[in-house]
Amino acid sequence: MYTIYEVQKGDTLASVAQKFNTTLDTLSSLNGIMAGSLLKTGDYLVVPKVKTENPYFREYVIKNGDNIYEIARANGIELNQLLRLNGLNDSDIIYPNQLIMLPRKNVSFYITEDDDTLGDVMRRLNVNANDLVKQNPTIYLTNDQLILYKK
Repeated sequence: MYTIYEVQKGDTLASVAQKFNTTLDTLSSLNGIMAGSLLKTGDYLVVPKVKTENPYFREYVIKNGDNIYEIARANGIELNQLLRLNGLNDSDIIYPNQLIMLPRKNVSFYITEDDDTLGDVMRRLNVNANDLVKQNPTIYLTNDQLILYKK
């Protein structure tokens, strides 16, 4: 994944590479410029997107022998919810090195279904309405809305 960076006063290709945790070679190749080129304030560079840590979910790399049922059980997640979170169906096959999302420790989630009520969501997440609304200021209870609760 890439993003666009506007060159600031004093930037060099090396300083931009360091800022975006990439190499000078990668940055010069992405932008079709030589490593020693001077940058002009206001120019734009294509740079690798800096990965920020998600406070609610972590990535899990599927290993040989893993199955989605065991991953759900080992992480205390309802199978249906884990599948929906990762855009999978129960008939889908997972493969080694495939990435899926799992909730971080002390994070609960629920993906709403048709006809859910606020009471249903509160029971599923074992939380009261005030705490739920503090962390999810916009709850529509439409199908497939992700609702989070961090303990």
